[in-house]
Amino acid sequence: MFRTKTTLIAMGAAALLAAGGVTATAAQADADAVPSAKILSTSGSSKADAKFGYAHATWKWSGAGKTGKVKVYVNDQSCKDGYDTFAFMQFLGGRWGKTVTTGKSRAWNYNSDCVGKGRTTTFPAYTDTFNVKKARVVVCKNDAWGTGDTCVKGKWHKNPKA
Repeated sequence: MFRTKTTLIAMGAAALLAAGGVTATAAQADADAVPSAKILSTSGSSKADAKFGYAHATWKWSGAGKTGKVKVYVNDQSCKDGYDTFAFMQFLGGRWGKTVTTGKSRAWNYNSDCVGKGRTTTFPAYTDTFNVKKARVVVCKNDAWGTGDTCVKGKWHKNPKA
Protein backbone atom coordinates (compact mmCIF):
# COMPACT_ATOMS: atom_id res chain seq x y z
CA MET A 1 0.00 0.00 0.00
CA PHE A 2 2.84 2.38 0.83
CA ARG A 3 4.38 1.76 -2.59
CA THR A 4 1.07 2.50 -4.31
CA LYS A 5 0.70 5.91 -2.59
CA THR A 6 4.29 6.80 -3.44
CA THR A 7 3.75 5.86 -7.08
CA LEU A 8 0.53 7.90 -7.28
CA ILE A 9 2.17 10.93 -5.70
CA ALA A 10 5.13 10.67 -8.09
CA MET A 11 2.80 10.36 -11.11
CA GLY A 12 0.79 13.38 -9.93
CA ALA A 13 3.94 15.44 -9.50
CA ALA A 14 5.16 14.42 -12.97
CA ALA A 15 1.82 15.42 -14.50
CA LEU A 16 1.93 18.76 -12.68
CA LEU A 17 5.44 19.46 -13.95
CA ALA A 18 4.47 18.48 -17.50
CA ALA A 19 1.46 20.82 -17.39
CA GLY A 20 3.53 23.73 -16.08
CA GLY A 21 1.59 23.88 -12.82
CA VAL A 22 4.66 24.28 -10.64
CA THR A 23 5.79 27.35 -12.58
CA ALA A 24 2.36 28.96 -12.26
CA THR A 25 2.27 28.14 -8.55
CA ALA A 26 5.74 29.60 -7.97
CA ALA A 27 4.86 32.72 -9.96
CA GLN A 28 1.65 33.13 -7.95
CA ALA A 29 3.58 32.76 -4.68
CA ASP A 30 6.03 35.49 -5.81
CA ALA A 31 3.16 37.78 -6.81
CA ASP A 32 1.47 37.21 -3.44
CA ALA A 33 4.70 37.99 -1.56
CA VAL A 34 5.43 41.35 -3.22
CA PRO A 35 2.63 43.44 -1.62
CA SER A 36 3.53 42.31 1.89
CA ALA A 37 7.26 43.01 1.47
CA LYS A 38 8.49 46.31 2.94
CA ILE A 39 10.91 48.24 0.79
CA LEU A 40 12.76 50.68 3.03
CA SER A 41 14.37 53.77 1.55
CA THR A 42 17.97 54.54 2.38
CA SER A 43 17.27 58.29 2.15
CA GLY A 44 16.90 60.19 5.40
CA SER A 45 15.45 63.62 6.16
CA SER A 46 14.40 65.73 9.12
CA LYS A 47 12.86 69.20 9.52
CA ALA A 48 12.84 71.60 12.46
CA ASP A 49 10.57 74.65 12.29
CA ALA A 50 10.37 77.54 14.76
CA LYS A 51 9.29 81.19 14.57
CA PHE A 52 12.93 82.28 14.63
CA GLY A 53 14.33 79.74 12.14
CA TYR A 54 13.87 76.71 9.95
CA ALA A 55 16.23 73.81 9.19
CA HIS A 56 16.00 70.82 6.88
CA ALA A 57 18.56 68.02 6.54
CA THR A 58 18.88 65.22 3.98
CA TRP A 59 21.30 62.28 3.83
CA LYS A 60 21.66 58.65 2.77
CA TRP A 61 22.00 55.84 5.28
CA SER A 62 25.11 53.94 4.20
CA GLY A 63 25.17 51.31 6.93
CA ALA A 64 24.15 50.39 10.46
CA GLY A 65 26.55 52.87 12.03
CA LYS A 66 26.99 55.53 9.37
CA THR A 67 25.52 58.03 6.96
CA GLY A 68 26.77 59.53 3.76
CA LYS A 69 27.33 63.29 3.53
CA VAL A 70 24.60 65.33 5.21
CA LYS A 71 23.14 68.45 3.55
CA VAL A 72 21.70 70.96 6.02
CA TYR A 73 19.63 73.98 4.99
CA VAL A 74 19.07 76.70 7.61
CA ASN A 75 17.05 79.89 7.30
CA ASP A 76 16.84 82.74 9.83
CA GLN A 77 13.11 83.55 9.80
CA SER A 78 13.39 86.53 12.15
CA CYS A 79 16.03 88.50 10.29
CA LYS A 80 17.67 91.45 11.94
CA ASP A 81 16.53 90.50 15.46
CA GLY A 82 20.16 90.47 16.57
CA TYR A 83 20.38 86.67 16.85
CA ASP A 84 22.01 84.42 14.28
CA THR A 85 20.37 81.08 13.48
CA PHE A 86 22.23 77.79 13.20
CA ALA A 87 21.47 74.09 12.76
CA PHE A 88 23.21 70.82 13.58
CA MET A 89 22.56 67.08 13.52
CA GLN A 90 21.88 64.67 16.36
CA PHE A 91 22.25 60.88 16.19
CA LEU A 92 20.69 58.23 18.42
CA GLY A 93 22.73 55.08 18.89
CA GLY A 94 25.59 53.86 21.00
CA ARG A 95 26.12 50.48 22.58
CA TRP A 96 22.55 50.23 23.91
CA GLY A 97 20.90 52.44 21.28
CA LYS A 98 19.97 55.17 23.77
CA THR A 99 22.84 57.65 23.48
CA VAL A 100 22.20 60.98 21.74
CA THR A 101 25.32 62.33 20.06
CA THR A 102 25.42 65.89 18.77
CA GLY A 103 27.28 66.43 15.51
CA LYS A 104 30.25 68.80 15.69
CA SER A 105 29.42 70.72 12.50
CA ARG A 106 27.14 73.78 12.47
CA ALA A 107 25.31 75.39 9.55
CA TRP A 108 24.89 79.13 10.12
CA ASN A 109 22.60 81.79 8.68
CA TYR A 110 23.96 85.02 10.14
CA ASN A 111 21.86 88.18 10.49
CA SER A 112 24.45 90.04 8.42
CA ASP A 113 23.73 87.87 5.37
CA CYS A 114 20.10 87.20 6.13
CA VAL A 115 18.22 87.86 2.92
CA GLY A 116 15.43 85.30 3.31
CA LYS A 117 17.00 82.61 1.13
CA GLY A 118 18.85 80.72 3.85
CA ARG A 119 22.05 78.73 3.42
CA THR A 120 22.89 75.12 2.62
CA THR A 121 25.96 73.46 4.10
CA THR A 122 27.25 69.96 3.38
CA PHE A 123 28.58 68.11 6.42
CA PRO A 124 30.93 65.12 6.20
CA ALA A 125 29.55 61.62 6.70
CA TYR A 126 28.82 60.56 10.28
CA THR A 127 30.25 57.26 11.55
CA ASP A 128 29.88 55.50 14.89
CA THR A 129 31.34 52.18 16.02
CA PHE A 130 27.85 51.12 17.14
CA ASN A 131 24.49 51.21 15.38
CA VAL A 132 23.06 54.63 14.61
CA LYS A 133 19.34 53.98 15.04
CA LYS A 134 18.01 57.44 14.19
CA ALA A 135 19.02 60.97 13.15
CA ARG A 136 17.43 64.43 13.28
CA VAL A 137 18.19 68.09 12.67
CA VAL A 138 18.03 70.81 15.34
CA VAL A 139 17.58 74.55 14.64
CA CYS A 140 18.73 77.14 17.21
CA LYS A 141 18.77 80.87 17.85
CA ASN A 142 22.15 82.04 19.13
CA ASP A 143 20.63 83.97 22.05
CA ALA A 144 22.72 82.85 25.02
CA TRP A 145 26.40 82.96 25.93
CA GLY A 146 27.91 79.47 25.98
CA THR A 147 25.16 76.88 26.26
CA GLY A 148 21.43 77.41 26.66
CA ASP A 149 20.45 78.71 23.21
CA THR A 150 16.78 78.45 22.23
CA CYS A 151 16.44 75.33 20.05
CA VAL A 152 13.75 73.28 18.34
CA LYS A 153 14.37 69.63 17.49
CA GLY A 154 13.16 67.92 14.34
CA LYS A 155 11.57 64.47 14.22
CA TRP A 156 13.82 61.43 14.35
CA HIS A 157 14.31 59.52 11.09
CA LYS A 158 14.88 55.78 11.58
CA ASN A 159 17.87 54.05 9.98
CA PRO A 160 16.56 51.11 7.90
CA LYS A 161 20.04 49.50 7.99
CA ALA A 162 20.36 49.46 11.80
